[in-house]
Amino acid sequence: MMRSTGCCQAALFCLGMLVCSPFGGAKAQIPIPIPLPNEPAEINACVCLQAASAALAGEKDAKAQALAAADRQLADLNAQMAAEKPRVDVNSAASVSRYKVLLQRRDAAFGQIGPAQAAAAQAVERYNATVDEYNRRCIRPFDPGLWAQISAHPNCPPFR
Repeated sequence: MMRSTGCCQAALFCLGMLVCSPFGGAKAQIPIPIPLPNEPAEINACVCLQAASAALAGEKDAKAQALAAADRQLADLNAQMAAEKPRVDVNSAASVSRYKVLLQRRDAAFGQIGPAQAAAAQAVERYNATVDEYNRRCIRPFDPGLWAQISAHPNCPPFR
């Protein structure tokens, strides 16, 4: 009988310690924002990264559209060449000349694909690098009032 009472007392003691300990009991899960001394500078950098990301997204989209236009032009010229080839009269200098002009246009269009691809790839790399930097530095809680204040008048370096 004594043994049972001792176990119950020990169990109650342990339960009390668990509830009162920092690991037990219910606690509010509200983070308390701790303002950092460099928070305004960090917010400004994040606002500038947002603006740069938006500008680079526009550049990336423009380069992708230019590449798509070059691809369409090449496809159209390839289709024209395929349609014209059976109609070329090898005994007619004018017919051969017209086909050569078409071939030169097609070759010029093909020559534009490589630079357009390189420009589009470079734009994507710049955009991705800026978004990655934003995600690394700025995806955390900031003071929303300070963010709004700095967003209204950011001090951004010149865009490259």
